[in-house]
Amino acid sequence: MSNSNLRQALENIDVPRILVVGDLMLDHYSWGEVARISPEAPIPVMKVLREDQRLGGAGNVVMNLVTLGAKVSVCGVIGKDETGDTIYKLLAENSIDRSGIIVSENHKSCLKHRMIAGQTHLLRMDIDPEPDTDFPQNQMIEFLHDTLPNCDAAIVSDYGKGMLSSIVLKELSSCVKKHGIPVIVDPKRTSDYSIYKGFTIIKPNRKETETAVGFSLNNRNDILRAAEKLKKDVHLDYLVISLDQDGLLLYQNSDNYHFFEAHTEEVFDVVGAGDTVTSVLAFMIAGKANIEEAAYWAQLAASMEIKHVGVVSFTKNELLQRFEFGESSMKISSLEQLCQTLPKDLPVIFTNGFFDNISAGHLKFLDQLKTLKGFNVVGINSDKSITKQKGKPPLLNERERAMLLSAIEAVDRVVIFNELDASSMISSIRPHVIVKGKSFLNKKMPEEKVIKEIGAKLEFFPEY
Repeated sequence: MSNSNLRQALENIDVPRILVVGDLMLDHYSWGEVARISPEAPIPVMKVLREDQRLGGAGNVVMNLVTLGAKVSVCGVIGKDETGDTIYKLLAENSIDRSGIIVSENHKSCLKHRMIAGQTHLLRMDIDPEPDTDFPQNQMIEFLHDTLPNCDAAIVSDYGKGMLSSIVLKELSSCVKKHGIPVIVDPKRTSDYSIYKGFTIIKPNRKETETAVGFSLNNRNDILRAAEKLKKDVHLDYLVISLDQDGLLLYQNSDNYHFFEAHTEEVFDVVGAGDTVTSVLAFMIAGKANIEEAAYWAQLAASMEIKHVGVVSFTKNELLQRFEFGESSMKISSLEQLCQTLPKDLPVIFTNGFFDNISAGHLKFLDQLKTLKGFNVVGINSDKSITKQKGKPPLLNERERAMLLSAIEAVDRVVIFNELDASSMISSIRPHVIVKGKSFLNKKMPEEKVIKEIGAKLEFFPEY
């Protein structure tokens, strides 16, 4: 696979139509800090600083696909409860086709509540539906038969919550075979994978694979032995085993397999990596990429995912940027992505500028950010913004400038903005400290109003 073919495989994908069938959940995050131990028991007391609710389970797969640019329909069951209402609302806010959502009075909606201090998961509290809860299967099967013929691919996201019964899976398998639609299955932890016969790809993770085959995966020989057993038992086209920080295995047979290495040196959190692999595989295959190209992009996206605490979705452009510039490009972020991943245990430090004629003076100025001991964000004006203000484009384009700044150790994130000044970005990220050069001292700044509104502290650094 050449780099040009890999790039083209992703760039050529337009808006594939993908159906996600599976267990919908709500991920509730409580972010905070720990400063003391409880007097009631030897446990930490976390002061909650921020709370966040996101789609989880099959819903996380849906959000990954929407972010990539797919047209997504979802089929799942929620209860008539507060969690179910929130799941439905989040789907609606993202303009996702909800005609396959079944609201059942007998069903308890699934909630996962994670409590995180800094980058440490302290506790996860789960609320799950009762086992063997009845729901209208015929309604779901009818929806599948009506919807699947108009899809380019489908995903089965099975978390073992009871929605994907053998009857539903059998009907789904029959329908996709009839219409020639590829299906990627993210299986539940079970020793019986025969329920997934007839699908295109099954994508278990390491632990799910160990449960299915009955032995540990300690090395590549173990992994290949497990892959051969599962492939033989289930009669599928391909098996993809997600191995988190160890990468990914694409397996067709004993003579045709490929280990894809992880593209990262640091692992912060493996939560969501499996969903990322499933989502990107489906997106690529629905877009007519070949399986090797799909597996490459899936592993690259998973490598990006495990660099973040919590679950994060990526756009096509972010994947291409990571592909083009390597791991250092992870410092270059969209504003939306930055807002989702700002640390809660460090003060946010912000500075901005054109940086259109980068010199040693700029590097010395930015290196001083280290003295503030925070999370340092640098906003840079886009080419369009600079051209509008200076009448000509910058010597270095925005991507080149962003790459140079991201290589500076003191810089944690670089964000490109199109506005004439950084007021909108400051309003969004609400930094604790804003850094300007001493030439701005006692002068009116374009961002002055928003700096006062958010109560940020101003620091003036020497310029070189």
